[in-house]
Amino acid sequence: VQPEVLIAQAALETGWGRKVIRNADGSNSLNLFGIKADSRWAGERASVPTLEYENGVATRQRATFRAYESLGAAVADYVDFLKGNPRYGQALEQAADGDAFLHGLHDAGYATDPKYVEKIKSILEQGPLGEEITALKNSSQVPLT
Repeated sequence: VQPEVLIAQAALETGWGRKVIRNADGSNSLNLFGIKADSRWAGERASVPTLEYENGVATRQRATFRAYESLGAAVADYVDFLKGNPRYGQALEQAADGDAFLHGLHDAGYATDPKYVEKIKSILEQGPLGEEITALKNSSQVPLT
């Protein structure tokens, strides 16, 4: 998956870091991708109010999300979560195409927001991230490796 797609998804899920999921003690859950904690999750959890869409109607609910000890653990779990769920197989098969990947995630039920893909694409195309991506793509400089 293109790194900028993952950054935009994390930006949406965390409100650019302003709406992070908090643990009961107020600490950051480090849940960058809004992954919920179901019965299969053995790690720490954070329960917070959330907005979910049912039949296109937004409703407030309380949901339990995964909490992580590090950002690296959050990213690794996101990868494992997608790879371990067959319903995301089609999205992963299209990982090289950011738009197709996002539509695949949404179609598989990753997010209930009917505008989820549009919101991530807006982050990618507009604002600071979009400007930086455009500048990098138009740059004649070779990135450092």
